[in-house]
Amino acid sequence: MDDELEVLKYLFRGTFQEPELVDIFYRHRNKYRVMVSLLQQPRFPEKHALGIIPKLFPIDLVKISKNKLTNPNIRKRIELEFASKFPRFPLGEKISYIKIAPGSILEFFIEETDPRILDAILHNEYVTEELILKFINRKNDHMPFYEALSNSEWFKRPSIAEAISLDNHAPIKILSMIIPYLNLRHLEQLFVNTGTHQIVKRNIREYLESR
Repeated sequence: MDDELEVLKYLFRGTFQEPELVDIFYRHRNKYRVMVSLLQQPRFPEKHALGIIPKLFPIDLVKISKNKLTNPNIRKRIELEFASKFPRFPLGEKISYIKIAPGSILEFFIEETDPRILDAILHNEYVTEELILKFINRKNDHMPFYEALSNSEWFKRPSIAEAISLDNHAPIKILSMIIPYLNLRHLEQLFVNTGTHQIVKRNIREYLESR
C-alpha cells in the first residue's frame, strides 16, 4: 500500500494499533497528508508526533486540536505549537483561525488585547460561559475585553452579568448595559458598593423606577 490516497482512505476507516501506525509512518514520512492523518490516530506514539507537529500548517494545527480522537498529550502539544506561532501570523490569519479554534486553544488568549481578535473569540461557536468568566477575571487591561463584550450578546447572560457587576475594573458603559440582566439582589449590591460610579447608580435607580 504505497499510494498516498489509498493510505489516507485506509487510515480513515478506523483506528489501528501502534505497530501498524509506526510502519505507515516510516514508509510515508515524507507525505504531509499521511502525517496529518497519523497524528489523529489515538494510538500514534507521541515520540514520533513531536517531530511532525512543528512542520504542520496552522490550519491543520487547529483542525487536529478539534479532533477528540487524537491522543490528549499530542493534542496539547499541538495547541502549544499553535499558541507559540500565533504572534507571527498576519492579523487576517489570526482572526480566521480564532473564529474556528476550539475552546482549549482560546484559553491561551485570555490576556489578548487586540479588540478584533477579542471580537472573533466572542463570536466563536466554541466559546462558553466558563471561558467568558475567565476573561472577566483576566490580569491584563480589562477595557479591550469589555469593549468587545459590549458588542456581543454574552453580557446578557445572568451569570456573566453577575460576574461583571462584581468586577471593580468594569467600566461604566458595560455596568450600565448589564443592569436589566441582574436580579434585584445583585442590583442592590452594585448600588451600595462604594466603588460604583454615580452614573451607574443613577441608571440603576431609573431602571428600578421604570419597572
